[in-house]
Amino acid sequence: MASVRYLTEMLERIKEGESCSTHDWDNKVVPKSVKKILKKYDLMGTYNPDVPVNQDLELADRFFEAGLELAETIGIQCTDTETVAKFSRQELLDALKQTPEDLVLGNGPDQVILKARTPEDKTKPLFATPLSIHIDEDIYEELVSELIRYKNIDILQGPSIDTVYGIPAFSGTPFETAAGIREAQLREAAIWRAGRPGIPQMVMSSSVTEFGFMVGYAANEKPGRVQVGIGLQPSEIKTNYCNFNKMMTAAAFGGYLRTGCPSMIGGYSGPPEGSVVANIATDILQFAVFGADISACSLFDVRQNTVCCRSGLWAMSMSVQATSRNTHTILDKIINQTAGPCTEDILYTNAAGLITACVSGMELTTGPRSAGGALKNYITPLEAYFCADVFKAAADLTLDKALEIVNYCLTKYEYAVGNQPEGKSYYECYDRKTRKPCAEWVDIDNKVREDLRRFGLKI
Repeated sequence: MASVRYLTEMLERIKEGESCSTHDWDNKVVPKSVKKILKKYDLMGTYNPDVPVNQDLELADRFFEAGLELAETIGIQCTDTETVAKFSRQELLDALKQTPEDLVLGNGPDQVILKARTPEDKTKPLFATPLSIHIDEDIYEELVSELIRYKNIDILQGPSIDTVYGIPAFSGTPFETAAGIREAQLREAAIWRAGRPGIPQMVMSSSVTEFGFMVGYAANEKPGRVQVGIGLQPSEIKTNYCNFNKMMTAAAFGGYLRTGCPSMIGGYSGPPEGSVVANIATDILQFAVFGADISACSLFDVRQNTVCCRSGLWAMSMSVQATSRNTHTILDKIINQTAGPCTEDILYTNAAGLITACVSGMELTTGPRSAGGALKNYITPLEAYFCADVFKAAADLTLDKALEIVNYCLTKYEYAVGNQPEGKSYYECYDRKTRKPCAEWVDIDNKVREDLRRFGLKI
């Protein structure tokens, strides 16, 4: 666990760092440095769209060395101060050694152990649900209690609310502060309704700025409850004061720290190979800058807004394999997909992403990102249960078997991966009285599960 003192000293280091404007960082420092390192390690052109689940572990090791060098070479930029903090290779390696290789989360019957994994590791990973998808305030308790009632759901993260007692919660204002308090109240009601008072929690979701997080974290604190604080950086290889405010709060309460941000294929780090290098560097820097317990640096292809395309799956598998083979750190990367509930697409895309992540050595994921997280109330328990089951079942797979299944899944949705159906909202495909999914949604779920079983996935 990080301490307030450590974070304060890191703030001072950032404040006194060398000057670099965000414009120059984005358009000069990152792309030029990534390109130079790709050339040095002979990594350009290694992306293979036919092998979305990487099979070359020696190549993954080479990517790790490249990512470590990028972290050492450029450090991390703070957008508030427009300064850069740099670290020696030894400092980075020391931070990686000091990070925990397992975490005890929750208490009582709901207690779980989050353990570092490696490629083809038979240890079952953990699944957290849902992402911070916004929902109506008045369905929070019933929906969340159903999401976590299923025992394969290990951790509660979201969802978020955008009203407080029906009044809109504007970010960066006292309304957001109120939303943090209200979310804590609704969380408590939901976990007791589900009969899971000891379930581990990642908090807070209704927090665009630090306002909702800081008060919500305190309001959700209970004796014996160790929470995981969520800090989302502005983008890869960057940080800001907002995240320091959040992590200071979590550290002060003795919580675990989960920080990170996505790397973007087609963004400042360029092609899939560049995104992998930047993603590894960003993972490493979370442990050096924040003393994080969990790094949550996802990937996605900005051209298709998903990680479930071939370039995204390949990049995620390469990054996870590289870091899991060379460190004992704990990673949580999100399976970005854009299909919504009550569609085959959401199940096949999640299956491809979750299988790729698990067999590559990932310990934890949070999801699903139903309808790309863009539509209010587009989250249901059924797809969350499906994702939890697939993610854990994938621990029995080998890399080559995972590749076979993922390539099959791609045939089911790849033709429209950038334009997937939005599906139906919670209100449309769940009966609120019986708390059961509609027959159409059950049939789709059964069909896809049976299809995956044919390929040997013991779901």
